[in-house]
Amino acid sequence: MNKRVYNSTFGKIVRTLGFLLVLVSSLYISTYLIIQNDTLPFVSSLLPFAQQLEGIIDTLPAFIADYIGLFLVVGLILLTWAIRKGIILRVLITVVLLFGYLESAINSSSSLVPITLTNPSWMSTVLNLVDSFYISIIGLSEFVIPGVMVAAPMFLWALFANKKPGRFSVLMMRLGSIALFLAILSLVLGDLFLTTLALQNWYMTVQIALYMVTYLLFVVGGVFGFIGFSRK
Repeated sequence: MNKRVYNSTFGKIVRTLGFLLVLVSSLYISTYLIIQNDTLPFVSSLLPFAQQLEGIIDTLPAFIADYIGLFLVVGLILLTWAIRKGIILRVLITVVLLFGYLESAINSSSSLVPITLTNPSWMSTVLNLVDSFYISIIGLSEFVIPGVMVAAPMFLWALFANKKPGRFSVLMMRLGSIALFLAILSLVLGDLFLTTLALQNWYMTVQIALYMVTYLLFVVGGVFGFIGFSRK
């Protein structure tokens, strides 16, 4: 079976927009991840760049920060529908990412993004509409949310690992999804089973490092994906 995906002009636009949204959101997330963890030894070389980016971010309209989480989710969904043929994985990724975004908006925290993100003002209306459905879903089991969060990077890895023909941008996204899986897995295991270990400094340092690697790889993937508009 031929698994190669060649995008039409519209498909290229969708794919490029997806990479652009991932790039913008990952730059924001990695910038504040570095700044908020500037005491970690391996961060010192990245800190000057993060501080420069923070200065640029401060000049942008404040409302943009409300959309960073949405940019990330929508960007990954656009990439999914642009580079994947099969409908099943498309739907699975879309569902888990949207669920993850709603969960983060409701609880003001997310295992996908290890920093606090604000939401658009209109999101409160959406949350009121889905609140009862959300409660009924998570009421099924305490493992619903951890399961969905661990599944998200696994599905993303499957998406990027099976993309033909291969691209450097997709390779970076695939490596980022592996780092994200390890970061979320460490978070879930720490919350559910390794509560004492999760409080150790070295454990939290490894966890933060994995998140940093994730979004730095997403930045690189986003850059090369955005400039690769003309590729099939």
